[in-house]
Amino acid sequence: MQTLRENKTLITEILSADPEFILQHVQQAKIVNQREYNNLNVTGHPPETIIINLLDKVMNKGTEKCLDFVTLLQQPNIIDTYSRMEEVFSNNLTAPSDHTFSTGTRGPYTTSSTDTTGQAVGMSSEVCQYRMTSLPRGHCLIINNVHFIQMGERRGSDKDAEVLKDVFQWLGFKVTVLLDQTAVQAREELKRFGDETHGDAFVCCVLSHGGKGVIYGTDDEPISTNDLFSPFKGTNCSTLIGKPKAFFIQACRGKDTQDRVQLEADENPGHQIYIPADADFLFAMATVEDYYSFRIPTSGSWFIQTLCKQLKQGCPRGDDILTILTQVNRDVSQMDDRYRDKKSGEYKRAKQMPEPKYTLTKRLVPRLW
Repeated sequence: MQTLRENKTLITEILSADPEFILQHVQQAKIVNQREYNNLNVTGHPPETIIINLLDKVMNKGTEKCLDFVTLLQQPNIIDTYSRMEEVFSNNLTAPSDHTFSTGTRGPYTTSSTDTTGQAVGMSSEVCQYRMTSLPRGHCLIINNVHFIQMGERRGSDKDAEVLKDVFQWLGFKVTVLLDQTAVQAREELKRFGDETHGDAFVCCVLSHGGKGVIYGTDDEPISTNDLFSPFKGTNCSTLIGKPKAFFIQACRGKDTQDRVQLEADENPGHQIYIPADADFLFAMATVEDYYSFRIPTSGSWFIQTLCKQLKQGCPRGDDILTILTQVNRDVSQMDDRYRDKKSGEYKRAKQMPEPKYTLTKRLVPRLW
């Protein structure tokens, strides 16, 4: 939305050269309906007035429609008709009013040159950051499994899906929410998204029941974590090579409950964790392996709600994703819940520890659009 607002005068000037053409495409893309199209396409109105009314209409429809419109403006047939449209997006990459944060005050980070994929490349041992300038930033797929054949209903998961959608639309992603996917359906959708043309990043959020090394479809069939990220490996998805692929998983990873311990005894003697050999992946799990994660039916899960809160706070400051996830770890680790032990019948207090793991090769800084 900010792209449209800041470039409204320039976009109006460019599109006024042929308002009928853009109106037809906006209507075909279902950004406006037939009635709105008829109200905008008034014979005798000056071209500038038609375009101003169109932009106002789109911006009043919210972030998702604005993203659809910005995507439309970057289509080849639109660029061919309005050749000056490239000025809008070249301006967006460098304008100081864009929410881009300099890395110059944040330690030994740099953005010095670009490689053949267009991603930034650092010099020597300095760490640069991933480019996050495409509009939209990329796809965000949310799989929200609530109702299962035998497993319990995941009450409160809709709260998580809603806040995730809001946050990633705010960050400029084109969000797709899929409700109640069987294991086969989830694999098919993941493959379909792997075949898409992508922007500068890909995000996948999975909200479901889970176990050790798996999450479950609504048919109670398991989906391995490898099945989640495999469609997006460089060998399967060429348009995401060298680009960040982030997965946020809200699911249990076992049936144990973490007890509270004193700070001096805070150790994790768990088994070795292996991350994918493929570069540029980020996995953020709600809990470490073998343990439950917690979800409140009225307000959503500890992990997802905290994640979205920290994204909202950290992104405007220019925090990178690992800084944000460290704060998520801290906040969630300080929560606890009262539960009844099935063996002893006693009430105890339980903890939760999220676990990010990654093969990122650059700083990932989510940028507002």
